[in-house]
Amino acid sequence: MSYFLGIDGGGTATRAVILDGKREVWGRGTAGASAHYGVGPDIAAQNCASAAVAAMEDARRMSPDFDRNQIAAWGFGLAGVRRENDHALMSGFLSEICNRPFSLETDVVAAHAGAFGGQPGIVLSAGTGAICFGADEHGERFYTDGWGPLIGDEGSGYWIGIEALRTVGRSLDGRGPTTRLVSPVLAALGVKNGEELVPYVHSEACSRDKIAALARVVFDMADEGSSEAADIRARAATFLTLSVRSVARMMLGRRLERAMISENGDSAAPIELSIALRGGLFEDDYMRASLGFAVTEAMVELKRDFLPISSWRVVKPRHDAAVGAAILAQLLV
Repeated sequence: MSYFLGIDGGGTATRAVILDGKREVWGRGTAGASAHYGVGPDIAAQNCASAAVAAMEDARRMSPDFDRNQIAAWGFGLAGVRRENDHALMSGFLSEICNRPFSLETDVVAAHAGAFGGQPGIVLSAGTGAICFGADEHGERFYTDGWGPLIGDEGSGYWIGIEALRTVGRSLDGRGPTTRLVSPVLAALGVKNGEELVPYVHSEACSRDKIAALARVVFDMADEGSSEAADIRARAATFLTLSVRSVARMMLGRRLERAMISENGDSAAPIELSIALRGGLFEDDYMRASLGFAVTEAMVELKRDFLPISSWRVVKPRHDAAVGAAILAQLLV
């Protein structure tokens, strides 16, 4: 029997899965982060290897006869490899950890493959970072955001955490209103006051993950009535909705263009768009509901602009991104 190994790697963790030819899961494993901008390409590749080994050990518990050599191909879906130079860099490191053909895509492409099983659709990914990706029936790709924490990732967990820290800073020095966010944010970071906050956030102990984890504090405080927390959460939802709307507009606009120049009878007939939400932020009920409502408003706007959309639906991904990476590996053989 042949198997396929898929790896989903991001700024928080790396997850590996082993599938058989019928896309049934035989093993799973996890390891540390594998976003090379955060941990470096060498550590990123090592964590991919560790997650893969853990998945193989898990597979042996299900099937003692399982052997690494039965893996026909590997698929990697890693954050930060969308651009050519990053792709080439990580390809070199990954070639050293596997002795089989492998595909390498950015993590949101693997998430799309898992969410839709190769069918058209849009994936909005919002965890530590944020990116939106769509692919149409021709395989053409459309991206928004995914610029990283310094330039973009607006609406992400890290963005929410930074906004919470800024709100706390303004409250502590009187530039902003007194906010109930101060105590829970300081407690979540393990610091006593504003004097300890600055050195802590600039220390090695304060990772992007720890700042992104403040999103949970913001969500909880918003539910408890904090107006500042509610404002941060609402603005995050707005940014994420803008990403979905932009990808949808590009996809639908390209559909019109293709129909206008086609000699093969390509149609601009209205289509249904499926939008899948993935990432830790959507564990929050408000974020899921807010995105669903806001996306509906955005799609109505696109329809009023005479773009070829008949209907839309927000769906749950069929599979996770690790399974999606394994599905992409299947295409190699």
